Amino acid sequence: MPVRGWSGVARYGLPGFLAGLMLMWMAGDGRGPMARAQTPAALERPRNPALPGGESSETIAFTAPTAGVAQLLYLIDSRARAFAIYRIDPTNPKGTVKLEAARQYQWDLKLAEYNNLPPEVTAIESSVKALGVPAR
Repeated sequence: MPVRGWSGVARYGLPGFLAGLMLMWMAGDGRGPMARAQTPAALERPRNPALPGGESSETIAFTAPTAGVAQLLYLIDSRARAFAIYRIDPTNPKGTVKLEAARQYQWDLKLAEYNNLPPEVTAIESSVKALGVPAR
């Protein structure tokens, strides 16, 4: 007897989960997870130390549903300051993965503002300076 409420998870969540696992496996050395012995000294060190500037050396991956049956897979590489968005269609018998967008966002982060609603950044900055609040 099928369990109620699980059909959506199996239909929508499972393909995205499997695609994420596959991408994580491919991002590694291609051999899959390896067991490592840990000494007490190794347990005290952070596993993924932050790089200078607060950047991480890992790729962030997550999925999100769309209005239809497809899912979007987001990959964000903070070291390269780039992202890519893929559309995964589980209804296609062959399975499809389509690149929807890709961008290096390093120059976007240099903008003070873009396409914002009021109040503008300069207006807030001048108000704060007028109040004598020190900048952080």
